Amino acid sequence: MKNGILVASFGTTYKEARELSLEAIEHAVSSSFPDFAVYKAYTSNIVKKRIQENEGLFIPGILQALQDMYKDGIKNVYIQPTHIIPGEEYNKILDTASQYRDKFNTLKISEPLLSSPEDFKMAADILGRYYNFGKLACDSAAVLMGHGSEHAANKCYSQFQDTLKHKGFSNVFVSTVEGTPDFETSLGILKDYNFKNITLIPFMVTAGDHAHNDMAGTEKDSWKNQLISLGYNINVITQGIGELPEIQNLYLSHLRSTINNSF
Repeated sequence: MKNGILVASFGTTYKEARELSLEAIEHAVSSSFPDFAVYKAYTSNIVKKRIQENEGLFIPGILQALQDMYKDGIKNVYIQPTHIIPGEEYNKILDTASQYRDKFNTLKISEPLLSSPEDFKMAADILGRYYNFGKLACDSAAVLMGHGSEHAANKCYSQFQDTLKHKGFSNVFVSTVEGTPDFETSLGILKDYNFKNITLIPFMVTAGDHAHNDMAGTEKDSWKNQLISLGYNINVITQGIGELPEIQNLYLSHLRSTINNSF
């Protein structure tokens, strides 16, 4: 087989979340492109190390996966990141792939989830339908937890917030763990309304450490407990958006476009 696809993810140490999101995306890629050999790689060295230590499972990084594809005789390589924004982890993929560009006839890197205005609209529609954003009561809100980044691509979160509002989802707010808007800022925004009920939802491909600890953890500084201390009724969802078939299809559409545009 001369054509290969590399599904590149940040990774997660949460086995069930990995199976429900990342492995589901990998399976969707295999099913949609049966004539391609499908490989996987994680960009987080810490995640790869912990998985190997705790589960005895080796998952290669980008460079190792590309080396394996080269040894296997793959001539045309298409990389599909499962990242949400084109930030630091996406740049890792670009930088690493550049080292192997002369080894293959074709080496193309597809786009992460939010890469165009149409992506923002489609993702907002998908989450809106799945979580019934349009049917939120006037005293209820949803807060999406994004990862966030110091990279300039962090602006994608504010752009997604704007898209949600344009769609009429005025009770849905985007916050981040490691970028802007941060949760303290989001708390200030929530106080401007008369909300009683708040649903916390991961805006991440996998519901891993951030979702289970920073968002829904037992520590007093978790998002859930901070909101409870302010008197809100809290509903917590620990499901990564990568588990949603329509989100998986959005990745597939990016990959399909990348492959088709290479001919």
